[in-house]
Amino acid sequence: MLCTNCKKEQATFFYTQNINGKETSAALCPNCAKQSGIGSTDILSPLFHPFAAEKTPKRDNGKTCSLCGLTFTDILSLGKVGCPDCYSTFRDELRETIRSIHGTAKHVGLTPERSTAITPEPNKEPTEEEMLRAALETAIRNENYEEAARLRDRIKELKGEN
Repeated sequence: MLCTNCKKEQATFFYTQNINGKETSAALCPNCAKQSGIGSTDILSPLFHPFAAEKTPKRDNGKTCSLCGLTFTDILSLGKVGCPDCYSTFRDELRETIRSIHGTAKHVGLTPERSTAITPEPNKEPTEEEMLRAALETAIRNENYEEAARLRDRIKELKGEN
């Protein structure tokens, strides 16, 4: 697709704007996108800076990540963290920023299967109920509903619910 502005070069940047229900679209080449100011590398900055620009000096107290060396100001300008250690180093700052963007910092959605598995404490034998619950999860995951029903009934029996 050719650039809608210069009509000479191949468009690589596609922009859609919706203002009061009126939608306008543009397909721009890198040069036209740069000239218009929407093709810069700071395209994600508006997502972070409107919420954090006034607070940044207060939140960036000279703290740097011990692994990658980024400051919180660097993270805001990049729009992403530098390494896994950034999440613990800037925990409070990231939580505040995520909350200001999304309205909450709590994840509500699917979780990895391993995070819901019942894992016994170290050096502690799992109880019969814990083992039955783990077997129940496996039976459900494998769609073995007859076995799942039997395990469910056994758990109820242990709890004295029958």
